[in-house]
Amino acid sequence: MQPVPADEPLPGVWWLHGTRGSNVFLVTLPGGGVALVDTGFAESARAILAALEAIGRPLEGILLTHRHRDHTGAAAAIARATGAPVIAGAGDCRLRDGRPLLRSGVGRTHPVRLVAGLLGRRPEPVPVAIAVDCEMDVLPGMRAIPVPGHTPGSLCFIADHLAAAFVGDLVISHRGDLTRCLAWANHDDARYLQSIAEFADLAPPAGFPGHGEPLLTGFDVALRALAALPPPSPHPPHRPRTCCPPHAFRRSLRRPPVTDSGKEVVKQLRPTPNCPLPLRR
Repeated sequence: MQPVPADEPLPGVWWLHGTRGSNVFLVTLPGGGVALVDTGFAESARAILAALEAIGRPLEGILLTHRHRDHTGAAAAIARATGAPVIAGAGDCRLRDGRPLLRSGVGRTHPVRLVAGLLGRRPEPVPVAIAVDCEMDVLPGMRAIPVPGHTPGSLCFIADHLAAAFVGDLVISHRGDLTRCLAWANHDDARYLQSIAEFADLAPPAGFPGHGEPLLTGFDVALRALAALPPPSPHPPHRPRTCCPPHAFRRSLRRPPVTDSGKEVVKQLRPTPNCPLPLRR
């Protein structure tokens, strides 16, 4: 097998290099295939296909944590190239001719792309094979848990055989700490905070956020501690906050290659440029 362009921080989980927008993971399934969790921006497709070729295992499903384009931009291209079904939250879908399509959008933390998306052409439609509206097994060994708030159809995925959760933008990891998204970045902030508290009761020891470094141990403890914090005070309207300062946005969001793997490498990694939300609240 040729070298995989990825880190393997946990046996059976590959954290892909060369993607942009969000962290992208390939997860081994009990039957021998793999699941793809999120896809990054559209330009990440080449890196994802290269990793799949290097791993040499069939892609069983494309799991999308939420509809924002920094997580879903390459979903249509990967689905078309591999034939793998797309799985997303029902709240992030719309119906066309009775069939669900992903309701693609740009998060408020990407202001330049938000404007470009309004002015440019629409992204390729993403047909959704399974629109999740309740906790359910979506692939062998993979459970989907609705966590609405950041978007109406946000999902977390738990791989029970790996004791690992893939949580998208439910939380942000920064230097080993978990932080919450800023209120204005969420579709429904009150529901988002409730989802953190609910998922904290289910969380396994290892967690893989959509931005920032994975937590290989203690993710469940850290998430419960975050859920116990009081809601943040409303920010004064005359002092607007931004969670994507210009210097952070310009850093290209590309993950550099790392030659080693394992827990120590994850600890040594600098905060990944895929983390545009390094602020605690």
